Amino acid sequence: MERIIKPLFSIKGFLALMLVGYLVTSCITPRHTVEINDYILVPNGKPVLGREKGLTAFVFENNPRKMVFAQFLANKYNVGKYTEVEYWTDIDGHRLKVMLYENAEFEKYFDASEYMVTNVEPDINIVGSRAKFIALSVMSETNDDCLADDSLYKNIVTNYLKSLKDEYNNL
Repeated sequence: MERIIKPLFSIKGFLALMLVGYLVTSCITPRHTVEINDYILVPNGKPVLGREKGLTAFVFENNPRKMVFAQFLANKYNVGKYTEVEYWTDIDGHRLKVMLYENAEFEKYFDASEYMVTNVEPDINIVGSRAKFIALSVMSETNDDCLADDSLYKNIVTNYLKSLKDEYNNL
């Protein structure tokens, strides 16, 4: 009697396993991420009393080499505490409320994994916040979303926030 020794892996079995693995991984669609070059407007942020949808947020990438953005706003507008920054301002004769999202609020209302971080800094260079993105919402005295597509304030407020962002980045 002669013993027949079979190897654990046959070439055909190994190739079949590799083919199945390739098919499974190639069928998974890659997740699309958005690169924020200047800023983007993202709907469904903080809720507003009397409105179905949340506020639209003005989102831009944080520069970790700068001071914390909340501290910048607190210094600029004499808000006092920089942990919760909300302030009223006059923009072209209109009284509007600007609200800064904390990092936890940003994660609560928006999926940060949908956005690509382009400004990655090593830990030694980080001076300010480790937050990847900064988000601001603006509403009028009548609780209207000033960044919504149908808002009359949209262009005025967008220009204001863009200049605020540029001022922060040029510190």
